Amino acid sequence: MVRMKNYVAPMRAKKTSEGGKSAKDSSRANHLAAAKRTADDEVIELVPALLKLKTILAPTDFSKESKKALQYAIPFARQFNAGIILLYVLQPHYVAGEFSAVDFPVLEADLQRSSGEQLTALAVKGVCGLVPVKTLVRTGSPVGEVVNAAKELKTDLIILSTHGRTGLKHVLLGGVAENVVRHAPCPVLVVRERAREFVSPKP
Repeated sequence: MVRMKNYVAPMRAKKTSEGGKSAKDSSRANHLAAAKRTADDEVIELVPALLKLKTILAPTDFSKESKKALQYAIPFARQFNAGIILLYVLQPHYVAGEFSAVDFPVLEADLQRSSGEQLTALAVKGVCGLVPVKTLVRTGSPVGEVVNAAKELKTDLIILSTHGRTGLKHVLLGGVAENVVRHAPCPVLVVRERAREFVSPKP
């Protein structure tokens, strides 16, 4: 007589045609596979809880390379319920003619307004309302302004590209990325111009 202990007594194992495996062996394998799937699911669910990303800083110069970096920032923000701050750093290079007078404050204000409009358009068209997004225009050195913005805004992650729109790629945005990595107060994800993709196309 079989004693019951909160489980059904197993039937006698029968040989199967597949390599001599028994029903008992198959049941045990299924149980182990189910346990592994459960463990994997728990790990996946724990990732957002372990990584606290609330704010992602995405510097841009409106080039296709920096827009590519934005397409990495969006799924990160969606995964962790974070917001994106689009940052453009205005580098004023004022050259006054020999006989002309330039009102630099007015010129800078015009550039600030124009840059802000481009950022807003990028936020609308590039992010498509998938995650919360804010825009920010700062004036000065790109490296210094990106690092200072990350500190002041307490961003959790910076995502930027290595190359900008100019032909002197490494000297400009490429060099910016390298120096931001050195001085940033938070982790930095650098998206290369030519690299294997791991983000899905925008829905």
